[in-house]
Order: sequence, then C-alpha cells, then structure tokens
Amino acid sequence: MRTLKDYLESRIAVAAVLIPILYILIRYLSPFFFFLFAAAAIARTQYEVYRLYDREKKSIPIWVGLGLGFLLSLRFYREPVWGGQSVAPFHLVFIFILMAVFIFSLFFFKDIKDALVDSAVLFLGVVYISGFLSHLILIRQIRNGGSLIIFFLIVIWVGDAGAYYVGRSIGKRKLYPTVSPNKTVEGAIGGLAGCFLGGAFSKLTFLSLFSWGELFGLALLLGVFGQIGDLAESMLKRSAGVKDSSALMFAHGGLLDKLDGVAFAAPVFYYYLYWIKGFGRFTIGF
Repeated sequence: MRTLKDYLESRIAVAAVLIPILYILIRYLSPFFFFLFAAAAIARTQYEVYRLYDREKKSIPIWVGLGLGFLLSLRFYREPVWGGQSVAPFHLVFIFILMAVFIFSLFFFKDIKDALVDSAVLFLGVVYISGFLSHLILIRQIRNGGSLIIFFLIVIWVGDAGAYYVGRSIGKRKLYPTVSPNKTVEGAIGGLAGCFLGGAFSKLTFLSLFSWGELFGLALLLGVFGQIGDLAESMLKRSAGVKDSSALMFAHGGLLDKLDGVAFAAPVFYYYLYWIKGFGRFTIGF
C-alpha cells in the first residue's frame, strides 16, 4: 500500500517535469503556440469526460465532440477582430454547436433510448471543457497575459495542494460526503490559505499588479470557484464509479483531475480582469 510519502514523491516527480515545460511555453513562446497547447490539452480533457460516461457503450461519437471543442477554442483564439468586426457573436457559436450535436445525433444515433443522454453528454463536454478552459486563451492575449496565467495557475494549484495536504493531515469534518467522501472542511480552508500564499508568492516575485487587499479577495474568489470545480468533477467521477479520470499523469490522475478547478476559475479570472480591472483585450505582452 502506498504511503503519503510515496504519493507526495510521485506528485513532485511529475510536477518537476511538467512545470518547467509549461513555464517555457507561456513565458517564451507566442500566444499561437499557447493556443495549440491549450487546444491539445482541451481535447485530451474532453476525451476523459466522454470516457467517464461512455466507457462500455461507445455510443457517443467522441470525434464530433472533439471537433466542435476545437472549433470553439479556435473561436476564442480568433476573438481578436478581423477587419474591425468580431468573427461571430459567441451566442451564435454556441447555438451552432448545439445544432450540430442534435443534427448528428438525429441521423447517427445507435440506440434511440440513449439519444437524449448521449446528446447532452456530447454538448456538455464541449461547453464544460472547451468553453471554460478556452478562457485561458483569452487571458494569454491580454496585457501581461503570460504573467497572469502563471499567477493564476500558481494560485489554483497551490490551493489544490494545500487542500489535499491539510485535509490529509488534520481533516475531520466532511465537506460534502455525498459527492466527495474524502474532502473536509479543514482541507477547504487549507486550500483557500494555499491560494493566498500562492498569490502572495507571485506578487512578491513577478506580478505586483494587485494590491494586498485585492489579492486576498481575488485568492478567495478563485479558491472558492476552484473548489467548486473540483467538487463538480468529483460528482461526475462518482456518478461514473471511478476514482480518477485516467492514469495519464500517475499520482496526479488524468488531465481532468488536474484541470477541474482551473476550468471553473478561468472564466471568473478573465471576466474579473476584463470588467473589474478594465484590461483592454489583445494588447499582447508577457
């Protein structure tokens, strides 16, 4: 049986490989390469969502969902205007995606009894994963986008680590046992503290954009939505009867396990920057 020490060592080993690669990608490469990386990560995460539901029946045309997810990510990347006009209003894009799902399901369903749920799951994968995570593509293209993404990931992932280790060490009171039996109130508080510590580290080292008061409120906001995203993913996994979405990242589980909090918090962070901070879009710089 693996001990907490073994688990910690495995997580550190994976992080030691992936974090430098991610940093170089965000820090030194253009937003186009970040888009390609994000699109690939989104496709893999979508696949994991679909496999939660479709492990045996194979009734969902996964390639359709992945294709629509890529088109949605591309729409986020192309949000900068062409010729002074927006490419297409976002609500029209979502309507097109929903219509495409229904049209495909109408003519290519395998069992009409499953058509309703299959269509819903197909659409959910596009909106939940591509729609949420593609906000990182938008963030990368605004002023200081690279630094903001690094700040955001540090806040979410340090908060995630804080929730896990505080919960494992001193957690007693269950947070939401019906959805996630192992999560505790103490772990949730530790996660929020971790978010603030991650934000404070970022402010002291490379991003002084936020005041201390604003940083505290933003860390709390992102921490809460990150934990809601974690619970939402736990609900899906528990419904599917699995512990991890995949074994892609060893001790970290699958990409869905690692990006659940990121997915929920990314839109919140983007619209905070856009509406509260008043950042103009697409003034590219690190």
